[in-house]
Amino acid sequence: MGMQIYLVRHGKIEWQKDKAYIGQLDLPLSQEGINQAEKLRTSFEIIPLDQAYTSPLSRCVNTLDILLGDRPIPRLTVEALKEIDMGEWDGKTFSEIKNSYPGVYEQRGREIDVFIPPAGESFVDLKQRVIPAFAEIVKKNRSKSILILAHAGVIRVILAELFGLSIKEVFKWTIPYAGIFDLYYDQDSEKWICKNQ
Repeated sequence: MGMQIYLVRHGKIEWQKDKAYIGQLDLPLSQEGINQAEKLRTSFEIIPLDQAYTSPLSRCVNTLDILLGDRPIPRLTVEALKEIDMGEWDGKTFSEIKNSYPGVYEQRGREIDVFIPPAGESFVDLKQRVIPAFAEIVKKNRSKSILILAHAGVIRVILAELFGLSIKEVFKWTIPYAGIFDLYYDQDSEKWICKNQ
């Protein structure tokens, strides 16, 4: 039997301002996010799970708590699954950065994989942080069914690693709030398959 991973993004966050860089800012779920997590619980009710992992940020922990409810599934918090560190840009709106640093804003768009915001990290840095932790999770859970509750950036670098994509390529994938990537490791072909993409 192969390994089953449900890679799930947290529900929508509480944020009243315009679209912004939300990296490691620890924000709660909005009411919509709570509703999304409750829908996830319904979706997962009949899915057997052996283990759950989560980012320590509250939007992930809260989504996981609602999703699992009182099911007796072991839950582990993994520091390395935190969202990308946006440094001094964290919590700033896109328009603030665009108006204050137009050249830098455009540079990030062109160089999304390697660009490092002041005191933050790039997606390459994020991948170097996330993938060893992900590899350890895989190693410990061969032939099991597990859930990983994480962030869009973290999910992107995992997908890039599993499917041999560049970070820029994986930005073409839509990763909605409470989105699920249903991943299965096929032992015959020795390849990961995303069943719902």
